Amino acid sequence: MATDWKDEGKGIQVRRLDTAYCHVRIHYSADPEKDGQWVSRRSARYGGMDTPKWRREMEIDYTAVQGQPVYPMLTDAHLAMKVTRDMALYRIIDHGIRHPMVCLWMGVARNGDRHVYREYYRSGATVPVNCAEVLRRTTGNVVDTLIDPATRQRVPISGKDKAPVSVLSLYNNALGLSCRLADNSRAGYDTVRNALLSTLARKAMLEGAVDAHSHFAKQYFAKYSLTIAELMEMARHPQLTFDPSCVRVFREMRNLRFKDLSGDPTEKAKPEEIMDFEDDGPDCVRYGVQTKLKWQKQSQTPQPGSHLHAIEQKQRERRYQEYAKQGT
Repeated sequence: MATDWKDEGKGIQVRRLDTAYCHVRIHYSADPEKDGQWVSRRSARYGGMDTPKWRREMEIDYTAVQGQPVYPMLTDAHLAMKVTRDMALYRIIDHGIRHPMVCLWMGVARNGDRHVYREYYRSGATVPVNCAEVLRRTTGNVVDTLIDPATRQRVPISGKDKAPVSVLSLYNNALGLSCRLADNSRAGYDTVRNALLSTLARKAMLEGAVDAHSHFAKQYFAKYSLTIAELMEMARHPQLTFDPSCVRVFREMRNLRFKDLSGDPTEKAKPEEIMDFEDDGPDCVRYGVQTKLKWQKQSQTPQPGSHLHAIEQKQRERRYQEYAKQGT
């Protein structure tokens, strides 16, 4: 058994492990410069002092995250109304059969901002059926399609040669293109968190957060006494927003939780595992935010029959009289 913790000064604790090693635990309070004002401002980057990430990483609370929301800063403030024409459009796919197959459509702005503007969920359907529906729902010129790297695994579905094929090849064939493997690294959870905080910081600055006169200031930032420079530092990350029509993925993002820990976390480091329950949509969001996506200008040709197409046709008629005469 390890010995009990002993205080060796402010913010410093020591104990002896069974292996005879000395375990030293140093809290930020051991640094005299890290006063209450520093704590208040620094914790804003984690979403506040009550968030599990702050308590685990800064307060040395090993079990703080278990059962807690992964994105506690996610609110209705992250809902935006539409994707802009200046965004590059991407599709992100998470494969599933019993679990739902999920496809999200994401717009990427010139500055890297992400906007989820369409969703598709379906369980119990084959890859060709799902891909046909994805293609039917796709509007605009999609730059690329990202997919879960796990689709590289082979499945016992074979053709005339009786050889197993990869799930990835099924999607490539059904979509008629080569899907790009998404970045599935754990760093994506922090990247998404930073994107959500960036959205709030920008809204707070636009609505007077520094003077504590707006709803967002009072709810998120007023108690931290942040300066304009600190808000701008948070806002420099690409932001993440959702169209209000993306109801299911938004709900899953809010409900995503950390798993409970087993054993003694003070004896052996435990990773922050996410519950494998309704995490398919959030996985797609993480792929789209963590993967490097290139912005490029969309084609300016609108869909025939659309309202925008009719407007541009009238503009051409005004500019070119010969064009107008063709319709007479």
